[in-house]
Amino acid sequence: MDDLERHHRTVARLLIKLSGTTLARLAYATGIAAGTISRWVHGDGCALGAQRRDRLFAALGARTDGTNVRLAARATGASQPMFQITGILQAERFATLAALTSTRFVAARETCQGRTLVSVVTDVTGCTTALLVGTREALDELYAELDISVPPRRRLAPSTHAGRPARPDRFEAELGASAWPSHTLRPRAN
Repeated sequence: MDDLERHHRTVARLLIKLSGTTLARLAYATGIAAGTISRWVHGDGCALGAQRRDRLFAALGARTDGTNVRLAARATGASQPMFQITGILQAERFATLAALTSTRFVAARETCQGRTLVSVVTDVTGCTTALLVGTREALDELYAELDISVPPRRRLAPSTHAGRPARPDRFEAELGASAWPSHTLRPRAN
């Protein structure tokens, strides 16, 4: 196994771990047996071939040109993988994934209800985004890993229901210096 193959397997393994996507779901989406996917990402001596590898990366929300692997650019209406960030381990894994895919995330926008945060981070170009779900503490660790500045006070978002005041457990914050469209983020239902 050469360095390029090892790199591709590492990126795929990180994408699977962070997204929480089951091998059964990947097998269904790609037409590749779950056992084959598992053996390939863990370094066993099986080969996927270029087309099957590209299908696997597409199902995981990434793309490859044969050499480099990049997180797929966000397209209108396209499904976007949701990454679970529950602690420092996942924050470090996501930072490693960003480095391996040469993605420099510079800004984030988050919404919250209760203790769960939904954050969309974007890269320098504004084209590549990642949807993150986790606790405030875990996402703060991730922002530190990615060197995204967090304002000292996050602002409360106005209520979306007419006539009702904003609830204290709901807020929306923009982190970094990027301009964002004004729409509400909702996690994708599986």
